[in-house]
Amino acid sequence: MTKLSNKKLLAIALLFSLMTAILVYNYLKGVTSGQAGQQGVSVIVAKVDIPPKTKITPEMVGEVKVPPEYIQPGAVASLDKVVGIVTREHIVSGEQVSERRLIREGKSVGFTGIIPRDKRAVTVAVNEVTGVAGFVKAGDYTDIVVTFDAGTVGDNVSYVLMQNVLVLAANRDTEIGATNTTVKDSTKELSKTGTVTMAVTPDEAAQLTLAEEKGKIRLILRPYLPLNGIVITETVSPKDLVGSHVSPVKKEQAPSSQPSTPSQPVYVNRQEASPVTFKPIPDNKGIQVIRGTKAESVEY
Repeated sequence: MTKLSNKKLLAIALLFSLMTAILVYNYLKGVTSGQAGQQGVSVIVAKVDIPPKTKITPEMVGEVKVPPEYIQPGAVASLDKVVGIVTREHIVSGEQVSERRLIREGKSVGFTGIIPRDKRAVTVAVNEVTGVAGFVKAGDYTDIVVTFDAGTVGDNVSYVLMQNVLVLAANRDTEIGATNTTVKDSTKELSKTGTVTMAVTPDEAAQLTLAEEKGKIRLILRPYLPLNGIVITETVSPKDLVGSHVSPVKKEQAPSSQPSTPSQPVYVNRQEASPVTFKPIPDNKGIQVIRGTKAESVEY
């Protein structure tokens, strides 16, 4: 029997120690995983039905533990990641809150997501002239001028109806969906602008609708870096531009202050008219010329 040296015995002892450590580690890991599986994993669930477009409050959600195999894809595991966030879709009471049902900052929510919370979107028809030659684009700010004729308000007038109005879309092109285009392509699209959608308050929406129905509206494009506030304007009529003028022809035809008596036709009694006297023509050489009630003989 061969006697092992001390160095070999030490190496064998270290090897057994390492194997024992690995076995103990695997055992403890299995126990820990089993306990975690029994206790479950934390997820956020809805306590009540949460409608879409609703900001989640702490009273609406709660934290519960569920087995790992029952966790839905994208489920949120922390309360601070859902409180204060707006829902995209309806969440049923008891349902796990998933990321796809939430609107995170920077994520698109469609056209309604770009409308300011206190405004409404309203669309007006424009052409190459009233739409600033097609230069109005989403994200710009415009003023709106309305013009009424005399048949509507008693005089031809123009008035700046609204100022500093946000443009949400030109035709169906929105700012969030805009892509970089070349100058040639941009120029090609200028004359094709037929509608402009703007963000206005409910009262302004009613005013703008009436102005478009009973008058004519025109957009005024504001600069890229406009001054804050609005400019006080007044209603403008033709008299404000050139004053009050009366045509000379109308002056002559203008009725006098004295009532006039219509003229009556004058009739001449045939019996009262003077008879025409003819003078004889010597040798019948001549003609008789009648001038009114007088006759003259002209010889030839």
